[in-house]
Amino acid sequence: MNEIEDKILKTLYLLENEKEKFSDEKFLKYCETVKTNIIKAFKEGNFTEDEAKTLLNRVNKLLDLSEKKIITHEYEEDTKICPKCDTKNRANANFCRKCGYDLR
Repeated sequence: MNEIEDKILKTLYLLENEKEKFSDEKFLKYCETVKTNIIKAFKEGNFTEDEAKTLLNRVNKLLDLSEKKIITHEYEEDTKICPKCDTKNRANANFCRKCGYDLR
């Protein structure tokens, strides 16, 4: 295993197994950096096409999961919780969608 491959594999392992240690922004930045390094290593002949595809699939899976987490997090920030029935409502809702409680 060469130095580039070793570095990429170690970073992927950290991103896959210890992602809670990173902020969302830092996590996404590391994923993009890993993708760039994989493509560069492939172009330089350090990876076969199959090896590069496998590694890129791992990074893309991490990015998909991260984007879903961020979208869910953003959605949760844009909600009002009904004090009467604890139902999540849109942030601009005037009334609870479940019980009709006045949220204004």
